[in-house]
Formats: sequence, structure tokens, C-alpha cells
Amino acid sequence: MFISVAHPEFLEISDEQTHQSFLGGAQEWYSSEWGRRAGCGPTCAANLSAYLALTRPELRALYHGKDMDRVEFLRHMEKIFPFFAPGPMGLNRVELFSEGMAAFAASRDILLIPHVFAVSGNRNPDRPPVSALTAFVRAGLDADCPLGFLNLSRGREKNLQDWHWISIISADFKPDQLTAHASDEGNLREFDLQLWYLSTRMSGGLVYFTQ
Repeated sequence: MFISVAHPEFLEISDEQTHQSFLGGAQEWYSSEWGRRAGCGPTCAANLSAYLALTRPELRALYHGKDMDRVEFLRHMEKIFPFFAPGPMGLNRVELFSEGMAAFAASRDILLIPHVFAVSGNRNPDRPPVSALTAFVRAGLDADCPLGFLNLSRGREKNLQDWHWISIISADFKPDQLTAHASDEGNLREFDLQLWYLSTRMSGGLVYFTQ
């Protein structure tokens, strides 16, 4: 079963100067060196907030850009960065992300409700079953919100970058596989989220937002 956010095309960013197109933002666009090195969390937040703004008139204040031009979107990235400013270890907990989004939304007089699926390492005997992960991803996509995904250790899933935030926009649900599709540095990335969950030895998690 394939499930996607309703309008993945709303995350398509165009660059009029270079005639390039991107899926979501890229941290390398930040003006500061620290942003370019550690800005994956704020970039993911910029993706989620822009999508919510463009799909819900009552949330339009979350994104001040007129369209998804690269210049407009980078301005959005720079404005959201202080709410998600990474520390020495980056934005390494899902709770930091949800708190940052709540603060950013409040600055625009908007209340967002975070939904968090925190992940511990695979050696923790109290970890929820894979079915709980699958249900959470489906709930986020059914709510028409991309999911922020924090991966500190990719485990056996080689198509992921360690210590990194990306934005899941769709997933293919199969009995033994959960293939996710995400915006990662302006590109589409496909990976097996179930394999990651079963093999990662570090914490991480997913988050989406509703009104």
C-alpha cells in the first residue's frame, strides 16, 4: 500500500537563476558556515512548516514566501533557524525539534500539536514493535503532514546519512518492508525505514504536527 502527502509537488523548489529544481530545502544553502554544517534539523522544519502553510489557509502565516522559489524558501530557512539552532551535538533529540516548531508557530500566533515517536536503540527490550512504527508513519501521512525523521545511526540501511534529519513525504507499506521516500538535501531519497528501525543501535525518532 502506497501512501503520500496530498501535494508532494508543494515541496518542489525552483531556482530561476540556475533553472534547477529541488525537493525541499538543502542545508548547504544557509549563509552561515554552522548552518551549512549542522542545519539539517532547521531545514527539515522549514519543509514541514512550508507544507502545512501551503495546504491549510489557516496556517498560511507559517510561511511568508509568495511561492516556492529558492530565494523565498531560503529566506524562510533563515527565519526558522534560530528556533532550531543546533548545539555542539546538533539537533539530536526529537523533543528539541517539536519544541522548536511549537515556538516558531507561536511566534506566528499559531498552535501546533506535535506527535512524537521516539526511538531507542535496538538493544532496548522495551522498544515498541515494528507495527507501532508503521502505524505512526501512516497516521502522519494520513494527516497530510510530512514527517520529520531523525536518524543518528543508519544501522544496516546504507542509503541513509548518520546524525541527520530528513522529511518523509510518502511510504510504501509491505509486510516485511517499509520503503520511505523523503526530501534530503533537496533530493528524493528512498530507504527501508523498517530495516533502519530493526538495526539502529542509537536513538532517533519521527514527528509530525496537526492543528
